[in-house]
Amino acid sequence: MGCGADASDRSRTSADCILEACPPPPEPRCHTLDQWQTRRLCCLLATIAARDLPLRPYFQDYELVAKNDGRITFAHFARILHFVGVILSPEDFNLIVRRFIKDSYTIDYVEFLKAVEAVKKEGIQGLGPAYQHPGAVLDTTLPKLSRPEVEAGRPGSLLGTEVFHPALQPPRPPRALLDVMLRVQEFVLQRRIRVSEYFRDFDALNSGRIMPQQFRRAMDAMGLGSVISEQEAACIVRHYLDPNDKERVCWRPFEDDCDQVFTVKELEKHPEVDPGAMAAVIAELPASGSAAEKHQVTNEDLDLAEAALLRIRAACKERTIDLRPIFGDYDKRRCGHVSRSVVRSALSRGGVLPAPAHMRALEARYLDDCGFNFIALLNDLEERPVESATVARALPPVGTPHAAHDPAQTDIVQILAKIKGRMVLEGLRPRDYLRQFDKHNELVIARPDFYRGMASAGFVLTPLEMDTVMDVFCAPTRRRYIDYDRFCRTVGEALAQEGLERAPLLQPVPHAPPPPTNNFLNFEERSIVSKALDKLSKHHDQVSNIFEIFKEADREQCGSVPQVAVQRALSRRGVLALLSARELQLICKCFGYRRGCGDEVDYRALCTALELVHATTRAQPC
Repeated sequence: MGCGADASDRSRTSADCILEACPPPPEPRCHTLDQWQTRRLCCLLATIAARDLPLRPYFQDYELVAKNDGRITFAHFARILHFVGVILSPEDFNLIVRRFIKDSYTIDYVEFLKAVEAVKKEGIQGLGPAYQHPGAVLDTTLPKLSRPEVEAGRPGSLLGTEVFHPALQPPRPPRALLDVMLRVQEFVLQRRIRVSEYFRDFDALNSGRIMPQQFRRAMDAMGLGSVISEQEAACIVRHYLDPNDKERVCWRPFEDDCDQVFTVKELEKHPEVDPGAMAAVIAELPASGSAAEKHQVTNEDLDLAEAALLRIRAACKERTIDLRPIFGDYDKRRCGHVSRSVVRSALSRGGVLPAPAHMRALEARYLDDCGFNFIALLNDLEERPVESATVARALPPVGTPHAAHDPAQTDIVQILAKIKGRMVLEGLRPRDYLRQFDKHNELVIARPDFYRGMASAGFVLTPLEMDTVMDVFCAPTRRRYIDYDRFCRTVGEALAQEGLERAPLLQPVPHAPPPPTNNFLNFEERSIVSKALDKLSKHHDQVSNIFEIFKEADREQCGSVPQVAVQRALSRRGVLALLSARELQLICKCFGYRRGCGDEVDYRALCTALELVHATTRAQPC
C-alpha cells in the first residue's frame, strides 16, 4: 500500500510538473468580447446557421490548394462568405474576425464551422423571416425591449422634476408625401448625393425598374432612414410603383425628383422654368422636428415666447449678462444646438430664471430634431433699432426709373464693339452656339434661346444690353424671334470680311480691340507725371540710347517689360536719381499694361512720349 501510494504520488507529481513546465497557451486578448459583442455575435451565428449553407466544402477547397492546417486568410474568408450569399456589414465581419482570429492575417475556420454547427443543433427562435432572403444584408440590430411604462403614457414630470427621456416624447405626426419628398430633397442637397449611383447596380438591364426590396435597400444605403420613417418609406415605394407591373418600382422618376434641387432635366423644352426655384423652396423649409414643421404653433405660445424673450432680455441688460459664452461652454461640437436640460442649466448659471410656462413656450419655438437652437435664441435677444412707421423720403412717381441707366448700354455700336473684342481675344464664334436652337434651319430663333446661346458662348452682357441687341436684330415679321444669321454676319466682320471677291484691291483691316488698361490719372497725378517727363526728356533716346536697353530686356519682343526692368534701364543710363519713388510709380502706372497675371510697362509708348516732349520743348521760343 505504501509503495503504490508512493508510485501514484510520483506519477501525479511528474504530470503536474509537465503541465507546469508547458502550460497551454493563454487565449489571445483580442478574443475577449463584452456582453453586447457576445450577444451580437450569437445573433449573427444563429442567422448564418438558419440558412443551412454548405460552408465546409468551400473552405476545404482552399485548404487543398494552400496545404494549411485549418487556417485561411481574411480575404479568402470574406470571398467564400460573399460567394455563398452571406453579405456582412464591415462591423459584423470585424467581429467574426476578432473572435476566430489565429494570427495577424489568418482566421481559424474550423472553430467558426464548429460554432455554426453548435448553433444549428440548438436552433434559433424569433429572428423573423427577413433573414431568410439570400441577398439581404445581415442585420444584428436587436429589437427594442418592451416598455410598458411608455405604452401606459407616463407623464414628463415626476415628483415635480422635469424628465427629458426620449421615450417620453410624443410620436411624430404623420406627414404628407409632398412634405416627405421635400425632406428627402433637402437631405440630398445638403450631402450632395448622386441618387443614380445607389440604384444603378440593381438595374442590370437598365430598364429603370427594380424590385421594391432593392428600392428600400438603395434608400437605406443613401442614409434616408435618418430623415424618414418606415411608414413614409413605404409610402414613397407605393407612389413610384410601375402602373403596368406592381412588382416593380420606377427609380428614374424618383431620381429626377431628387435631382431637381441641382438642375431640371430637359430644360430646353421649358425655357420659362427657373432652375433654382426648388433650391430656394428647400432653403425656406423650417428645421426638421420643429413646431413650425408640425404646425403646432398657436397664438398663445407665440405670446408666451415673446414675454419670455422680453424677460430674459431685461434681465441680461440689467445685470450685463452675456449668454453666448455660457451656451458655448456646453456646445462641445459647435453645432449651435444643446439639450433641453442644458438650456435650464445655462440660464440658471447666468442667473436668469424664467417661469415653467415661459420655458415650455421657448422650447416649442426653438426645439427641433437636433436639440435646442440657442443661436436663434441669442439672435432674437439682441436689441434692434426701432423702425419708424413714417416714410423717410418721398417715393418716386410711378413710371419713372429709380436710377438712370448708362447710355452706353443702349448704344448698339459700343455693344457690338464689345462683342467683337471678345471674339477676337478668345476666338469665339456665336454661330456655333446659336445654330443648335434652329432645328428647322429657318435662320431665326426665339428670344429665350438667343439669350441662352449667348450666355453659353461666354458673352457677358447686361440685361439692358441684351435687350438692345435683340431689338435691333429681331426678325421683321416675327417680333418674338431673332435673326441670328444677320447678327452673326455683322459681328463676324471682326474675324473675316465678306464680299472681298468684288473688291480685290481692298485690303481688310482686322478688328483690334483696345487693350485692357487701368492707367487713369487724376489732375495731381498728371501734373507729377508731366514734371517727371520733362526731366527725362533731356535724356531721350537720341542722347542716352535707352531704347536699346529696353529691347534687351524684352526678350519676347512684345513691347512691354516689367517695372523692375524699367528701373534697371533708367539706372544704367544714370537718370533714375532724377526721379522720386512717387514719380517712378506714377510713370509706371501711366504707361502700364496688363499682361497675364502681372502689370508691365509699355516702353515703346514711354520712349515716344519722351521724344514728343523733347521736340515740343525745343520748338518753344525762349
